[in-house]
Amino acid sequence: MKTLILNGSPHKNGDTSYIVNELKKKIDGEIEEIFLYDAKLSPCIDCRYCWKNKGCSIKDDMQKINNDDYDLLILASPVYFYNVTPPMFSLLTRLNYIWSNKHFLDITHTFKNKRGILVLTGGGGGEPKHALDTVNLIFKYLNAEFDSEKDYIYSLNTDNVSAKDDINVKKMIEKIDF
Repeated sequence: MKTLILNGSPHKNGDTSYIVNELKKKIDGEIEEIFLYDAKLSPCIDCRYCWKNKGCSIKDDMQKINNDDYDLLILASPVYFYNVTPPMFSLLTRLNYIWSNKHFLDITHTFKNKRGILVLTGGGGGEPKHALDTVNLIFKYLNAEFDSEKDYIYSLNTDNVSAKDDINVKKMIEKIDF
């Protein structure tokens, strides 16, 4: 099994990474983690290349994601203003080529079936509804089956309790079955 982790946190030793590292201990097989703040990943620039050509005109680290050679996709992000971090959102905008190719060129991109797991962290007790909407679109376009009842780990009170000390996080991690 090959796992791709897209980590949208700017902190490699923060709450999001703590949970990701705990998950990695349970995963067998090859694991590739991309820290989106370090990645060369531009947002969609609405150049409209994908209206007339297959794929996207921008050649950057998005190609690693589009290679589609992984069986498990883990999206991990802190919640900023009720949504995922800017690099994670940029990733979503880059998936626009899939919709545009289908709509304008009748080209269907078929990604292999995979499982999706979500990790969200954040302080301030904010509602993660917009973050969930965003990641659900990413999972949809990359053909990752995501079950929010069993494949969702979150710690949304990190201003008061770190993810490492969050008892519920430990239970959610234990519940994940690979």
